[in-house]
Amino acid sequence: MPRIPTALVRKAHAIDAFLPALLAPCRDMHAAQNELRWLREHVDKVAKARRARGDVLAKGALLQKLVKQRASGKPLQYLLGTEYFGNLVIGCRPGVLIPRADTAASITHLVGLLRNAQSIPPELRILDLCTGTGCIPLLVQHELYSARKDVDLRVLGVDISSKALKLSNDNLQRLRKGRNYVDRGKVQFIKADVLIDPFTDQMEGSMSLKAALNYKSQPPFWDILISNPPYISPSAYWKTTARSVRGFEPKLALVPPPTAKKNDTEQGDMFYPRLLEIARDVEAKVVLLEVADVEQALRVAQHARHLGIFDGVEIWREQPDASTEDAIEDDFAIVGNGNARSVLCWRGAGTLWLGKSATIPQEDDAQCLFRASECHFYGGAVRPGGSSHLDAQFDRKAFFGFPETPTLKR
Repeated sequence: MPRIPTALVRKAHAIDAFLPALLAPCRDMHAAQNELRWLREHVDKVAKARRARGDVLAKGALLQKLVKQRASGKPLQYLLGTEYFGNLVIGCRPGVLIPRADTAASITHLVGLLRNAQSIPPELRILDLCTGTGCIPLLVQHELYSARKDVDLRVLGVDISSKALKLSNDNLQRLRKGRNYVDRGKVQFIKADVLIDPFTDQMEGSMSLKAALNYKSQPPFWDILISNPPYISPSAYWKTTARSVRGFEPKLALVPPPTAKKNDTEQGDMFYPRLLEIARDVEAKVVLLEVADVEQALRVAQHARHLGIFDGVEIWREQPDASTEDAIEDDFAIVGNGNARSVLCWRGAGTLWLGKSATIPQEDDAQCLFRASECHFYGGAVRPGGSSHLDAQFDRKAFFGFPETPTLKR
């Protein structure tokens, strides 16, 4: 990291004695001034709340403490306790991943496609896996209810982290107290491990998703599946993430758990085969999965196509709503501006909801799902109209230790 020029430090000190300490994490004067202003506003807010309870707060000492913590690299969102996610203010705490603007852009664009969708069921069921702060279910509810009054949402967020589930429920309760909250449908959060195969013996620890859905009396079928899973490979974690991310945000939410006999790429891709299997099992009509970059997006898109249940698959960039000509790579449309950030899959009724067309020839939907499920039982994936095949990083034998099986005959 380049050193900060002495002249800039002197200029910052002349403006405010606290400002030089914020130059290191912010890297420029304008950003440092903004952060100092937000920290001061936060201190004033805390002092006001303390006075309402009859307490006294030393504002200068608190501001000094916060500036020191920020200078050490602690994310501003953890110090302020909140972050904007779309039009919502979402609570943030150490131990739970901070919501990102890229994720909000994808969710807002997805809901924008659903605003004028035809034939949406009166109860639209949305499953968010690896929910973290609960920001995705809460933004979906906020955005869709702002546009439609003819749909009730049933939204379920799932996470393995107890800290995340506590925060997601707290965020829900706080938003419910707001004047703009629409009290319709259901928003709930449950604990489950999405990586656990529901057909294996489970003696202790977190439940599989299937077991948790049954235990909590949740529906077995969902219309839309969304997930921002851990997707950073072990080497990319050290090479591409910021020091503040490595030092303060939970690695559990960033890097898939270590598993023997996987290379670095396979480790980073670990969640996607399971997420797509879940999408098949819950009969999701729309699937939106966040990814790290275009290389990972293409691997996930290929696997979704090989699964043989989707009418179409495309890749979204950081700004999917940008009006630019779509790029094509490996026969997948890449939509919007910026870096590749999400993979969108659709099938059946979801094709109509999104205003899409069937880009992959398909057989009868029920037969297609049955064939994909049958293939899962034997440990493979079938191309539409083709033979059993899996790319190396999505080989279930490599991922779960399943034995080799003969190629399925149609």
